[in-house]
Amino acid sequence: MRDKVIQRIGIIGGRGMMGRMFKPAWEAQGKTVLVSGSKDHDAEKRLVLESELVIVSVPIEKTAEVIGRISKWLTPDHLLSDFTSVKAAVVPKMLQTNAEVIACHPMFGEVESLKGHNVILLPASGKTKRLAPYQRLYADLGLNVVVMEDWKKHDESMSVIQGLMHFQHILFSRILTERKVDLETVLQICSPVYQANFAFACRILQRDPHLYTHILMDNPENRSVLKQFVAEAQAHLKMVEQRDEETFEKQFLESRDYLGDLGKLFSAQSDYLIEKLKEYEG
Repeated sequence: MRDKVIQRIGIIGGRGMMGRMFKPAWEAQGKTVLVSGSKDHDAEKRLVLESELVIVSVPIEKTAEVIGRISKWLTPDHLLSDFTSVKAAVVPKMLQTNAEVIACHPMFGEVESLKGHNVILLPASGKTKRLAPYQRLYADLGLNVVVMEDWKKHDESMSVIQGLMHFQHILFSRILTERKVDLETVLQICSPVYQANFAFACRILQRDPHLYTHILMDNPENRSVLKQFVAEAQAHLKMVEQRDEETFEKQFLESRDYLGDLGKLFSAQSDYLIEKLKEYEG
């Protein structure tokens, strides 16, 4: 593989959502992009042998199986990557192959434009000459590329970014369902700041439930974070029931202090989003 340019790309599972976004984008830049369906095993050998970069883009729970199946065709000249959001069960399997490994996590689902979204690269093989050209593949599409050296740290971070945030939105939606909340009345009287919470919860529920099942269940780092979430909820419920204003306000201010200047920044961002929501007439 040439160090400066990656020209031939193969995406296993490339007929899925990610492949449908990246294939035309890279082809528009003159790249050759081969794809195979997640069940098209006969095409995988040709795809691997004709590609410099092989990306596995299948459901989380099937990724290790696919890597094992194609490993016999991978050589040190290949760069092997993936599009999974959980690395614990994937990276160790990738490192068992002869290929150089740079794991990848696009931090978005189906979007109208790739520009401005984040993608994480994790050079799991250690020092690599191919990190820079792989970064350029995404940067040239307008994506923000973040490099993380430690894939375990990635999963730890995802337990907060994805595990905790998805969990609380799903529980919010579940409580609405269980209580049979009169949504029409609630939405008539709630202001845009509260509508935003509905919007983000509904955004998750409109996506593939299978994906969110495995994002939550396949990352072992999620368990301790979600247990802490439940414990904090119980502790705060106790404060409310006992009208423990002193403890509640003390912890409220501790959290504000911890966030520091970020709290002010994100508060300003939320003001911007709220104003945009007021303009929406969909």
